[in-house]
Amino acid sequence: MASSYTTNTGIEKIGAGEQAGTWGTTTNLNLDIIDRAINGVVTLTLSGDSDTDVSLHTSDGALSDGMYKVLRLGGSPSATKTINITPQAAEKIYMVYNGCGQSVIFSQGSGSNVTIATGKAAIIYTDGGDGSANVYDLTAFFVSGQAIDGVAIGGTTPAAITGTTITANDSILPDTSGGADIGSASAEFGDVYIADDKNIKFGNDQDVTVGYDETTTDSLKVAAKDGAGLAVTLMADNGDDAGDEWKLNVADGGTLTLANDKNTAGTHVTHMTMTPNATVASSTVDFAGIVKAAVLGIENSSNDWTFEVSSNTLVFKYGGTGKMKLDSSGNLTVVGNITAYGSI
Repeated sequence: MASSYTTNTGIEKIGAGEQAGTWGTTTNLNLDIIDRAINGVVTLTLSGDSDTDVSLHTSDGALSDGMYKVLRLGGSPSATKTINITPQAAEKIYMVYNGCGQSVIFSQGSGSNVTIATGKAAIIYTDGGDGSANVYDLTAFFVSGQAIDGVAIGGTTPAAITGTTITANDSILPDTSGGADIGSASAEFGDVYIADDKNIKFGNDQDVTVGYDETTTDSLKVAAKDGAGLAVTLMADNGDDAGDEWKLNVADGGTLTLANDKNTAGTHVTHMTMTPNATVASSTVDFAGIVKAAVLGIENSSNDWTFEVSSNTLVFKYGGTGKMKLDSSGNLTVVGNITAYGSI
């Protein structure tokens, strides 16, 4: 009975009564083939363009590159290369690292192929389907079909992660404080959704928080940390010129000031101060400059006084009816009596 060979690795199966005196040589060769198939590593040097395909062949009873378990792809081809795995009836498993500078396609028949980009690695297998054989990427199945638990991704060498939805059970953290951005000047995020009573916190010491306060005030809340005042600077043109900045400040205790840097850029001078009091009547509003308005009014619970300018004349009205006027020449006109040395 003549020798035969295994389908997938080409190991010679010695026929009964064959190879007397040379049996050891064949056995040693078979052991070398098994050694390659289990742990063997080979570097395949690729060259040329995409029209020059490469054959990865497993020979019967002879050492060949197709028997190695690990394939390192090197060289410097000028275009994508195709490696044809033969025989087409062999079922093979390869661990591949592509370092040749071009993408490499693995094919066995007319079925599906696997493309490994340069700098990438994959575990592939062939189904040995003869002319219609397929090549599959096992690595892709592991990633897409299985959960990856307890593994640090990029823990040693960070790399880009592309995905659809990322669900975080705890936090998404930068490598260091201030060490990572969310989005960029050319890749902006869309809408940002913040839940009720949750905040965006600014500063290393969380100096300012911004959030929607559903529970207590039912409003957008901008708050300084405990014991600190809140300052908000509003800038036009990045605050480049004097007068571009207005600074709103709320002191601990409630006094509100509004300042501008018109006199000297970056130096804010207070224009208005609002000081609250437990009784509204005792609260004050102070203006550092002139107050201009078409109509000024003082209102109480029953009626109101207004002061307005009409044709360069200051008119005093009560309940909408004119009571006194003072023109630009200094003439004073009243609808009622003028009392001197009276009492109020």
